[in-house]
Amino acid sequence: METMTRPDAAESRGDLVVRDDETGFTALRDAALACRRRGTRLRLVDSGRLPAFELEWLGEAGAEIYTSDLARRSLADIIRMNAASRKGGASTSFFHHGLLAGETAEATIGFEGLREMGRSGVHPAVSNKARPREFDLLIVLAGDAARGRSRLVYYHHGALDPRLDDLGRSGVWIHVAATSLGAAEDAVRIVDVARAAAAAGAGVVLHVDLAVEPSRIEDFLAAGGFAFFHLPPSDYRSPLRPLEERAARRPPNPRSGYLYPEFMR
Repeated sequence: METMTRPDAAESRGDLVVRDDETGFTALRDAALACRRRGTRLRLVDSGRLPAFELEWLGEAGAEIYTSDLARRSLADIIRMNAASRKGGASTSFFHHGLLAGETAEATIGFEGLREMGRSGVHPAVSNKARPREFDLLIVLAGDAARGRSRLVYYHHGALDPRLDDLGRSGVWIHVAATSLGAAEDAVRIVDVARAAAAAGAGVVLHVDLAVEPSRIEDFLAAGGFAFFHLPPSDYRSPLRPLEERAARRPPNPRSGYLYPEFMR
């Protein structure tokens, strides 16, 4: 994908990724329409600069909208943005940085608001990078997203949690790093999670950023998992090379991640 830094960048090939503060509304609308005509998408990152009604117009023009509780705190606006983007054959994704439960000054969209988003078809995403996440609440949110014909995306950092199996069975797209596979039992666990998620219509995405025993990757891929190798390609004689090629031939669904399936958040 490419980042648009000028209005005419929509003439190049492939999906465009652009922040709404990089150019004006008219250029964004023209880019969204041009992308839709050629079968690609404008992926618009909401910084909070544009009013919600302009984002709705961009959604109707075919823009995929990526917003968050750092940029947009009105539940009604986000639901309307999603309805508009669906009219344009696209969708709206929402990354939630705040707490899932509890009243805080930082989050004006609470858990019930997230549930309503999921039921309306917004694609929710959360991470445990900054704070722990309550798995019981994630499972509830995953069910609401499924009813809205979307999927919850969850970025897991740190040691593997035994309840990742439950998330997998709930149809969550789960991202983990190879650094989480520190012990042999972790490699077995992530295979089980991958099987559970695949059976539920979602999957596990493994981000490989360090050397890993090839057999662990092979078992994981065989269980229906997906992998991104964030390392230089292995030597052609390396046992990892065919696994890298196999993973590249089978990328996950574009909806498997927030904006970039291959990035950990």
